[in-house]
Amino acid sequence: MVLIFVLGIGFSYSQNSILEKPISINLKNTKTKDVLKQISKQTGFFFTYNPNAVKANNKINIYSKNQPLKIVLSEIFPRHNFSFKIIQDHIVICKENENSNYQNLNKKFVKKYIEISGKVINKRTGFPIPFASVGIINSAKGGVTNKNGFFSLKLDSIFQDSIFFISNLGYKTIYIPVSKMNPNDKEYQLIENFISIQEIVIRTNDPVILIKKAIGNIQENYIQKPSILTAFYREGTKKKDKILTFSEAIIKIYKTPYRSTLKSDKIKIEKQRKIINAEISDTVFLKLKNGLYSGLDIDIIKHPVSFIDFIGMKDYNYRLIDIVTFGNKNAYVIEFFQKKNIKKALFKGKIYIEIESMAIIATEFELNMKYSLNKPDFVAKKSRKLKINPISVKYLVNYRTIKGKYFLNHVRADIDFKIKKKRKLLSKKFNVFIETIIFEIDTINVKPFEKNETFKKHQILIDSKYKYDASFWGADNFIKPEKSVEDALKKISVKLYLLK
Repeated sequence: MVLIFVLGIGFSYSQNSILEKPISINLKNTKTKDVLKQISKQTGFFFTYNPNAVKANNKINIYSKNQPLKIVLSEIFPRHNFSFKIIQDHIVICKENENSNYQNLNKKFVKKYIEISGKVINKRTGFPIPFASVGIINSAKGGVTNKNGFFSLKLDSIFQDSIFFISNLGYKTIYIPVSKMNPNDKEYQLIENFISIQEIVIRTNDPVILIKKAIGNIQENYIQKPSILTAFYREGTKKKDKILTFSEAIIKIYKTPYRSTLKSDKIKIEKQRKIINAEISDTVFLKLKNGLYSGLDIDIIKHPVSFIDFIGMKDYNYRLIDIVTFGNKNAYVIEFFQKKNIKKALFKGKIYIEIESMAIIATEFELNMKYSLNKPDFVAKKSRKLKINPISVKYLVNYRTIKGKYFLNHVRADIDFKIKKKRKLLSKKFNVFIETIIFEIDTINVKPFEKNETFKKHQILIDSKYKYDASFWGADNFIKPEKSVEDALKKISVKLYLLK
């Protein structure tokens, strides 16, 4: 399926009349996808279709002078039983026997839910607040803002009379009745909440003791029975400011109890789309291995990292540097970094421990790139002719509490590489990113996934195949890409596979 992924701006034809727009085009021996690209430039509308039905690489001749678009399309696809449906600023090419999907499309989009969106900023500076928590208090519905502070959350209408919250470490939480929230984008201002350490009665100022107590409280603080998490997952690779591959998916996670080692977490894909830059000329093409499961591996409570492991902690220095607010509670901020005598790549970063429960509620950390590091597990299918050197590996993970128990809320990894081809002097810089955001948690209707519907660890998301889904996200929650990624997507021609 080919889609010119650029938002149309300034066209004067409505969605209902675009098929009547006069088109002039004269191309010979040109691939179908390139013909459609030229039409997109004239109309501001973009094409999407099932690649199994439309042969995008077939070459055709087409001539038209001021003919309606629908006539031009019928000439491009003369012996096909296709119809053309308008969905927002896209022209969807579908077979007649798929019409029922599109005839019901508007029904699918009838809002049986409340959609809330906005931007969260620092009131004092006006800067956006990335990865702030948003959601309904005392419920399993929630999400986070993106790197630019934007959020969007779709809620069932039963939450109309509920209270919405926005919170972030170091800020005062704000509470707003859902009924009084503006459904359109709006700025929400958080106020910094500074706390003097002297104002808090600190039970101990030894950060090592604090962390060990938090480790000892894991079974008490975190859910100890299986649950089903509904999440949004995103992964991608970039070269400078250009997107090479980009995948997003709504997933279900069968989350096993914390500290249980008998069973592992499982993932099922509900729906997915993948975008591949159709104009990649570079022969370097990175793919992510275990991306979906790597997101779960960053859950440091389930998979302890050396800096919160009783044995590994001996290789680190720790320092209590601050106390911050989170919701209506306070949290210790502990800085850690590897000892000078340790000559291997370990981590440095911060751990946030909620004071009352002694639960680890967040951490941000990165690898010490002073020491050599082999190719991380995220990258697969690299050529033997390439040498990959990571130059920055950063992670963040946080948790949220529901009825006194903590659940995984958000994980993200950003990895920068320098890649050099053999016998070449210059290297090129690439970026890999993965992100998982939990929107809903179910601890009641829980059962393991069937083997045939479970996403396998050896699979690569960008290679996976699923059925076409025209309505795509529908009422599902997702997180908008940060501006740099969004801008990169707007600049390129892409193949967009809408999958279910």
